[in-house]
This record gives sequence, structure tokens and C-alpha cells, in this order.
Amino acid sequence: MKTMYKGKRILMISANFFGYEKEIRQKLESFGCEVDYFDERPENDFLTKSLIRVNRKLLAPKNNAYYSRIIEQTIDRDYDFIFIIKGEVISKKHIERLKNAHKHAAFILYLWDALSYSPNSKAIKEMFDAVYTFDQDDVKQYRDMHFRPLFFIDDYRRSAEAKVIQDIDVLFIGTVHTDRFSVLKRIEQQLKDKNLNFYFYHYYPSRKLYYLKWLRDRDIRRYGKSELKYDKLSKEKITQLFNRSRVIVDIERPKQNGLTMRTIEVFGAHKKLITTNESIKNYDLYNNQNMYIIDRHTPVIDPAFIYQEYVKPSEEVYEKYSLDEWLHDIFFGKKQLNHDIVRVK
Repeated sequence: MKTMYKGKRILMISANFFGYEKEIRQKLESFGCEVDYFDERPENDFLTKSLIRVNRKLLAPKNNAYYSRIIEQTIDRDYDFIFIIKGEVISKKHIERLKNAHKHAAFILYLWDALSYSPNSKAIKEMFDAVYTFDQDDVKQYRDMHFRPLFFIDDYRRSAEAKVIQDIDVLFIGTVHTDRFSVLKRIEQQLKDKNLNFYFYHYYPSRKLYYLKWLRDRDIRRYGKSELKYDKLSKEKITQLFNRSRVIVDIERPKQNGLTMRTIEVFGAHKKLITTNESIKNYDLYNNQNMYIIDRHTPVIDPAFIYQEYVKPSEEVYEKYSLDEWLHDIFFGKKQLNHDIVRVK
């Protein structure tokens, strides 16, 4: 399979997302691809991120200049693929310009957010040769999209093999958004009542965003900024905490159907999972001995689940959720139009 990647040129445009974009690029390069990577956002400062969410039109001049530079820098690269992840910023106009500059390239879009949270992705998806999403509900609603769950990176494969004393019963590491903070507080109370040892890392993107959120979010005002962390944990620190933990908690967005990256990472690390996402029952990785579903409004934690043995999945199902297999499906899977659109050099 890897020989199919040899010499392929890829323009990859993706938001900066906890380093996953670097992992994807490095894996493609290890397969023999030439990858040019650009952040989807013109900048990652507080103002730019806020304008993307509040009023994208105000960002248009900066955005236009940024994508013009990308096109100028890559116009002679003769790409095989234009690969865009998420697509929350790039406009139809920018995609059209890329199509004119790279007429032979296959355009692929992957969405790791539900369309309900990413209106721009919904607007641009018709311009791609293939569109993949992690959300089953979006695939049911939009027939031009293909379902492909997320992946775990190699760090979690190594974590699955680590032999470490497990001194944390329940672990949570993640961004505080939507109702997640209030759900976590309910879970914390359960853990305290049952004398279970836990470590929760409530990440928030910035102090400035916290104060904006404070004005309109009762939960944030109730629990306060002292419980929030503004520094991203390194992947090394995260995998160390994974290794020390028996069970990992994950809470999906209320309107989200797809399995989060954290869910797949827990699977990759051979860890047990507590989740509010009932749709996990529809996946081949589901095993009720490893995965415990709770109600987000009235969570009940069973200590017996925390201490029971982990049941290893089959090798076939395990590998399906690796980054390697994710890339194979995205670039050379059966649903990728048989790759008639990709030139043979």
C-alpha cells in the first residue's frame, strides 16, 4: 500500500489542532509523499479566532491576502492532492483559485466537527471530489459525504504496551466547551462520593475567552477560573497520564454524533472509557466490558467497571482505527472515486 504514496505531492491545509496536523504530515512523509503544510487560519491569535466564530466577513481582507500568498508560493508544485481538514476558514473563492492553479489535483475534505458546528464546511463541501466526516448523522443527511471515523496516533499504540503502575482511577483531559464543564462536575461528585481517585485537566484556550464566556455562561461563573488550565499539555505528558490511569472520561458535544479523537485514542491505548456518547454502540470497536455509557445529566459511576479487566479487541478492528489506515481510506480507499482523477506520473 505504501508504494502508492511514493512521490505524491500533497498540499495540506488544516487548522492547528493539538499537533494532530503535524502527526498526519509526518506520517504521509514517512510513506514517501512530498507535503506542503499551511495552517488554515491566517493567524492563531485571540482576535482572529474570535472573528472566525463571530463575524467571518471582518476577517476577509486578512484571509484573502493569506490565501493569495499560499497560491503564489505553491503555484508551480503540480500537486496530486489538495487535502483540507475542517474547512472553517477557506472560502469558495479560495478553493476555486486553488482549482485553477492545480487543475489535475484531487480535492479532498475531511471534517472532524459536525456540520452543525461548522457552517463554512457545509458551504464549501460541494466543491470537493471527496468529502469524509467522522459524524454518522451528517452522512445520513448529506449523500455526498462518506463516513470515516477518526484515528489514534502511534504514541497510543506504544502506550498500550507500557507497563506502569495505575495510580489514577479516572482521568479527564480536554477542552471545556458547551455543557462539558457542568457534566464533569457531576461526574466528579460521583467519584468523590465513591472514594475513587481522579485527575481532571480542564483546558481553556485563553483567559480572554474565559472572560467573554463568563458573561453568558452560568456554569463558568459557578465554578470559576481557578479550575481552568490555559496551557496545553504535551502529547508526552498526556500519554504519561494515560499510562497511569485505569479509565478515561470523554464527553462529546451535545449535537455531535461522531466519536471524538479522545475516544479513539483511549481505544488505541487499550484503556477503558466512560462516555456520554451512546452512538458508540454502533461502532465495531464497542465492547461493554471496556466502555461504560453514562447520562450527561444524571451520571452514575459503577466502581466495579473501574477495576475490571480490559478486554483486548481483535487486531483487525484495532488497526482500522490507526492513523495509517485512516490515511489509506482517505487517499486510496474504495470511495475515493477509484482515483481516476489522480494522474499517474
